[in-house]
Formats: sequence, structure tokens, C-alpha cells
Amino acid sequence: MTASIGVWAQGDPTGESVLYRWEADQVTGFVMFEVSTRRLRPADESGQPIGDLLFDPVVGEPSGTAAGVDRRLFGQVVVAIMRAYRRAGKAPATAHAYYY
Repeated sequence: MTASIGVWAQGDPTGESVLYRWEADQVTGFVMFEVSTRRLRPADESGQPIGDLLFDPVVGEPSGTAAGVDRRLFGQVVVAIMRAYRRAGKAPATAHAYYY
């Protein structure tokens, strides 16, 4: 299991969509957070979606696929961002998670 995940907003976290960079176990990636719907999807560094993998909080679990995306890590990043969002009441600037 991953010991920690670092999650940082890339740019201004007050927009309609926020691109986050994450790092865990020497692996990095990006997710796009759609603030109004609270949906998250894996993205490339420019914010373009990768595949059709999507976390929709209405459904409560990821659906779809995305080539090269580790669904377990994607799920952990989603949980980190959603926890930070609930605490702050808005898109967070950071959303780190620690597992010890």
C-alpha cells in the first residue's frame, strides 16, 4: 500500500475545473476536478482527460477505463481530494494523504 500521496493544485483552485498533480511511490499523474459536479477524472499534464474513467460522487465509485491508469491509485487520489474538499468547503490547494 502507498505510504503517502502528495496532491497539489496546478494553478488557481478557484476555477470551475482544477487540475491536480499527484505523487505516490515514485509515480506521478494528474486528475481534473470539476468543482460544481465534484467529478474527477484522470488527465494529462494539460488537463485533457485520459480515457473515460470517471469518479462521480452520485454513483459513489469509479466507472470506465483509462489506459495506463492505476485504478487503485486513482481511487486513493479521489479520496484525498474529496476529504480535503469536504473539510474546506471548496476545491483545496493541497490534498495530501498519509497511510501509516
